[in-house]
Amino acid sequence: MHTGSWAFITLSTLSTLSLFAAAAMMIPVSAASAQEPGGALTHFSHVATGFSGAPGGRGLAVTAAMETNTAMMYANFAAGKPTDFEGMKANVRNVLHALAPAEGATGPGLGFGLKRAAEAITAHIEMAIRATDATPTMKTLGPTIGTAARAVAARAQAMADLANKILAAQTAAEAAPLVAQLRSLGLELDTGRDANGSGRIELDAVEPGMNQLEAQIYSTFEGEKIARILK
Repeated sequence: MHTGSWAFITLSTLSTLSLFAAAAMMIPVSAASAQEPGGALTHFSHVATGFSGAPGGRGLAVTAAMETNTAMMYANFAAGKPTDFEGMKANVRNVLHALAPAEGATGPGLGFGLKRAAEAITAHIEMAIRATDATPTMKTLGPTIGTAARAVAARAQAMADLANKILAAQTAAEAAPLVAQLRSLGLELDTGRDANGSGRIELDAVEPGMNQLEAQIYSTFEGEKIARILK
């Protein structure tokens, strides 16, 4: 966004009467792009209760939670048999499918991918915040939802990168410690991690997991005085 830039129309072909219209069209680009049309609760509903682009029309938060559960489950399966090299790899492929499925790939989970769902949450909540009818609740709590969703997306990417390292391993002995790390990251994906030792999970770009993301959505339900039901 470039502040102070202006959008002009060519004046050479306008009649004298059209000059007034030309002046009216000289609107700052930054101001025009700063807000979205009305519909804050519509965008929030895509996060919380239903989105046509998600499997089964689920909300993006529920989609993310289901993919998280799948990734955690298969990370646990993989870590449960550290001497079974092929078994570890099979389970890690399932983790990767839940996090960021390859185009056309099949596997457990919804096939949407946690990273994609978290990124979509960020996009839709930002549209809700910028909407012309955004309430004080949306403007206050929306950014915390976005921050938590970005942290979840970053965790999903870190797990996917580690999963690919495991799949490139040549022996069970090489893969096993990485799989144990993957299981730990899977737990943090859900619970978050107190990275700075403050004794609680901060709502910053590093610490939140799905639990914190969902908590901020529930708080928004309360602030907007709508039913606290994720769908």
